[in-house]
Amino acid sequence: MLGSSRPDQTAEQTIAEVLTGLNINIDADITVALPFSTNISDTLPSLFSDSWLLYDVYKVGECTRLHVINKGMWSAAGSYQLLYSFSEFSWMRRRNDFGNITLKGSTALVEKPILFDDLAYLKDDKHLLQLDPMQRKTFQLFILMAHMYNMSLDIRFTNNWGQLQPNGSWSGVMGQVTQGEADFALCPMRFVTDRQRYVQFTPVLHTEYIHFLFRHPRRNSIRNIFFEPLSTQVWWCVLALICGSTLLLLLHIRQEHEVPEEIADTDRLRPVERRLAFVWFTMLETYLQQGPAADLFSLASTRLLVSVSCLFSFMLMQFYGAFIVGSLLSETPRSIVSLQALFQSGLELGMENISYNYALFTNTTNQLVRDVYIQRICRPREQNIQSIQQGAERIRQGGFAFHAAIDRMYRLLVNLLDEAQFCELQEIMFNPPYVSGSVLPKSSPWREHLVHAVLSLRETGLMQYNDKQWTVPKPDCRMFQAAQVEVDLKHIAPALFTLLLAMLTSVVVLLLELLLDWTQRNVHRMINIIK
Repeated sequence: MLGSSRPDQTAEQTIAEVLTGLNINIDADITVALPFSTNISDTLPSLFSDSWLLYDVYKVGECTRLHVINKGMWSAAGSYQLLYSFSEFSWMRRRNDFGNITLKGSTALVEKPILFDDLAYLKDDKHLLQLDPMQRKTFQLFILMAHMYNMSLDIRFTNNWGQLQPNGSWSGVMGQVTQGEADFALCPMRFVTDRQRYVQFTPVLHTEYIHFLFRHPRRNSIRNIFFEPLSTQVWWCVLALICGSTLLLLLHIRQEHEVPEEIADTDRLRPVERRLAFVWFTMLETYLQQGPAADLFSLASTRLLVSVSCLFSFMLMQFYGAFIVGSLLSETPRSIVSLQALFQSGLELGMENISYNYALFTNTTNQLVRDVYIQRICRPREQNIQSIQQGAERIRQGGFAFHAAIDRMYRLLVNLLDEAQFCELQEIMFNPPYVSGSVLPKSSPWREHLVHAVLSLRETGLMQYNDKQWTVPKPDCRMFQAAQVEVDLKHIAPALFTLLLAMLTSVVVLLLELLLDWTQRNVHRMINIIK
């Protein structure tokens, strides 16, 4: 409370004169009460003699003017009587105009090409998106915040996020924030415990997915799809039906030979050996839907047997062919889908040479993760800890799995791989994604405004839209696979092998027949000579 204002001063001038020199910030919760001046209305002195005028007082910045805003009044009779803006809106919404004040922000540029201007490179959201994507993506959100609060940004650049020095100080962005050189960080900082003692975090600005990424090797084993449509039991049943129908047809043929010549269409008096061959090839024609001729048999029972066999063959072939076509259209199942499978595979394993990767593989109680790092990544005489550009090149060559930030890796691979190779990419995640936000000094007056801005951007969908703008568009691999279906060697090899085996068997049988015929002729010749 303050005493009555001087007659030659307004209440706002009196408050400003008294409080201007104090350290008041934008998050100050100060209410000044002045007794109601009776010279405002001489006709109502008794009504307002015990009333007080209430004023909200704050500064946007240290060197800005003091804001004194009437918020209502208080009286013993009427209690608090606040203005509408103070009773319905929070102080955050009332103090959202910074008056074009300039705040200092810090960010790290690690991969900026030489001869590029720092600010122009940071603002650019169209070119070289694979370089410093986290910092540049997040900066687009701070541009929106600057418009939201009517403020300007004075950007301080450094070359790293921040490391704790032996003397207890911080380098990089963390150093500029903790030493007061910057009001907040413009780049996302990971939520780690060793930073919480020195700074305070905003809500999540960026989520980083860090996985193993590799081109899944193709299966080189011969795949016999010709037996896959039917189970073993069904195949045995089909074989039994074929054999049964063949034997039954043999009986029908014997009966066909008993038909009188005046009823029979043709003469069927043939030796038994010829009847067996005839039955065998007739059933092959039936089940392969290639015959036999309709007038070949005269008995109705024989024609019924052949007709039923043709109908069964038609139904079986429809299902069989549809299954094989479907198997060609479907994607081959992938076998390396877990960290254990990756560890046991023949792929080379590597990781990006960055600090959080070392902490991830060493500061863990998961023995499998430690084995991956010790036995597969840190192999003697193997250079598997590389930059992300080198890792992308080795992924392109194949046979190599690299642990790095997925978004950055996809940004590089989209220019290195064709569509077919891109669809071979496989991710393996064994650690949760890293979340990060901006940091501010402890007790920073800007924290509430920054938190409100981040939550507002998320609520309105602008943050999700910005994330989408920086996400690499991936091809629709389902459409690509449907358009690129082909019968390759692994599918047709069993049929080729069967044909080759049959041809070899035929040649062997032919040689045996020739040998037997030659032997018989020589035997007959010798017998004739002896006689």
